[in-house]
Order: sequence, then structure tokens, then C-alpha cells
Amino acid sequence: MDLRVLRSFITICKLGNITRASEALFISQPALTRQLQELEEEVGTKLLNRSTRNLTLTESGYLFLHRAEEILALANQAKRELSEKGDFLRGIVRIGVVESSAMDFLTEKIGEFTRDYPHVCFEIYSADSDDLKRSLDENKLDICVLLEPVESAKYIQTPIPSRDRWGLVVREIDISEGKTHFTYEEVSQLPLILPRRYIVLDEIASWLHVPEKKLKVAAYHNLPSNALSMVTAGFGSLLCVEGSFINRGKPGLKFLPVKPERAAGHVAVRKKNRSLFKAAEFVWDMLKNSGNLPSA
Repeated sequence: MDLRVLRSFITICKLGNITRASEALFISQPALTRQLQELEEEVGTKLLNRSTRNLTLTESGYLFLHRAEEILALANQAKRELSEKGDFLRGIVRIGVVESSAMDFLTEKIGEFTRDYPHVCFEIYSADSDDLKRSLDENKLDICVLLEPVESAKYIQTPIPSRDRWGLVVREIDISEGKTHFTYEEVSQLPLILPRRYIVLDEIASWLHVPEKKLKVAAYHNLPSNALSMVTAGFGSLLCVEGSFINRGKPGLKFLPVKPERAAGHVAVRKKNRSLFKAAEFVWDMLKNSGNLPSA
């Protein structure tokens, strides 16, 4: 299967129009249409519904788009691996990281790494743990740094020295002067903006001693940075780890920890039974050894 044709198909899907896709790819419309027709003949099914203006994916087209993206990701990974020569380390290491204090730790380690290996570049992807794991499963990322708890059956994991306290982000005008924390009982009585991950929700409900269905949920979120606007607007209080607020703080808002204190650790994970290219393996060793770089 021609990788150029797969790239053309993905571009058509993203733009939804042959004319715009041909302009983006610098290919004539007849040539691009012929590529698409030959691709459908090769896979033996219709991939796109055609109308006078737009193209939409068929059910088979959705499946094929997902696989085409995986194929191209693997091809790019193979190119990076084959480009490595001897001790000359280079390439792009793709790391997913949650919004928390772990990014401070990771930034420090990336700085140390690039001083020794200046030809290695990093691509950082921010999302919640569920989205990051999905990208890792699809080989779109090499390594992820996640907030615990983590379902670990499919992954190799190693702890990293970064911990965050749980607490509430609230409007300063809504708290009394001198208040330093929230009790579990206070948390359970407030309208809350909560992370969407079920494994985290189960843990929160456990230490609050309140079933999730009895919590006053104002909204769920996948990234705390977006939820801060809802706090500012008065929708509720954001229950999150401290690092996610410090990295994205907004005027007029304040983080107060819960008492008794609850803290969450972080782990770096990679897929089991999958070899990383050389630069990514070095980065993994760096994380596993808490900053001791392997020798070239």
C-alpha cells in the first residue's frame, strides 16, 4: 500500500473536500480523485460518500482512516530508528504528560538530556491520562507521564519523584480570610467540577466516604486548565491536584488543600512488548534512573 496515497486519503478526510486537499498536497484534482478511486478498489470497499461540495466518511472509511494513521505513525517511527548511526543520537521523542507538577520535573530532565544530546528533539503532548494512554496504545507516543492511579496491565511503568496534593480551586471572594484548607465534609457539600476518569472518581468518592452519585457535580472535565474558567464564572469548585493549578493559575482564584492531606504520585509508562528507538530508550532510562543519563 503506497504511503503517499495514505497521506492523500488522510488529508482528504481532514479537509473534507477534493479541491482543498489537492491544493494542500500540490496534486491536481484529477490525479487525487484517481488515487482515491484506486485506493477504494485496492481495499475493496467504498471509503467516502461524495456530494457536490463535501466528502464524508463511510463506516468503512472511519475504520480505514484510523488504520491509515497508525500505519503512517509506524512508518515515521521506522524512519527515525533507521536514521540513527552509531553513537550519534538524534530524532524526535514523543512524550505525553498530564497537567501537573510532573511537567516541572520533566522540563528539568529534558534540559539535562538535550545538553548531552543536542540533536534529539522532544514533542510534548498534553491531555488527561485516558487520552494519553489511547495515544500510547496507537503508537502515537513513545512514553507517557501519568498521574496515579493508573491501570498498569498493558504497560511497563516506573515511578518518578513528583507528588501533588489534592485540593479545591475556588474563587477568593467565596472563602473566608485566613482559611487554609477544606475538610472532606466541606468538599462533599460543595458543587464540584471533577475529572472525568472513572478510576480517579472512584478514589475521590472513597476518601470522601460519599458515593459519586451523591456528590454535587457541576461538571466533569478532561483538562483542568479549561475548567478554571468555569470556576471563575461561579459554576463550582475544581477538585484537582495542586500542580495543575500552579501551572495554569488565574487571577481571583486560589488553591486550598484538603485535610487530611491526600497526595498523588506520578509514573512514566511505556507499552509492553514494544521496542523504542534509540533516543527514546535513552530517555526512558533517564526517567527510570531519576536523572542518571546512560552513557552514549
